[in-house]
Amino acid sequence: MEISGAWFDHKPEYGVIPQCKVGEKVIRATFISTVRIVCYTPPNDNTLVPLPVKVSLNGVDWVDTGAKFSYYRQPEIFDMSPKSGPMQGSTEIILSGDHFSNINDPERFKCRFNLVKNPRNIPFRDMTASYISETNVMC
Repeated sequence: MEISGAWFDHKPEYGVIPQCKVGEKVIRATFISTVRIVCYTPPNDNTLVPLPVKVSLNGVDWVDTGAKFSYYRQPEIFDMSPKSGPMQGSTEIILSGDHFSNINDPERFKCRFNLVKNPRNIPFRDMTASYISETNVMC
């Protein structure tokens, strides 16, 4: 994850090493510039809540960025119903599977539709998805 800010620094000889904390897990950041660092998020099984992101230059004094990071498991789709609908669209489709996440950001949580056979190269369409449960999503 990239974090933009100000006054980032990297002087290991003085103990100034940028770090990130996601929840309670601490990782060393890669210093890019005085206004940007990069952190590779550590593994985490906590998919229930977004975790706060904090930064530090000394590993002692932490600043809350105000940002949250969410972990998720790769969803699996087993079935959908109905399997067809009219060309003009507007058919509600229920996807059945496992590990669906309750991501509430409509810009990120979408279903993508395209034609299986598409000789005229009709573009795909993204539609907002609605979380029902960990095993069902509606598009």
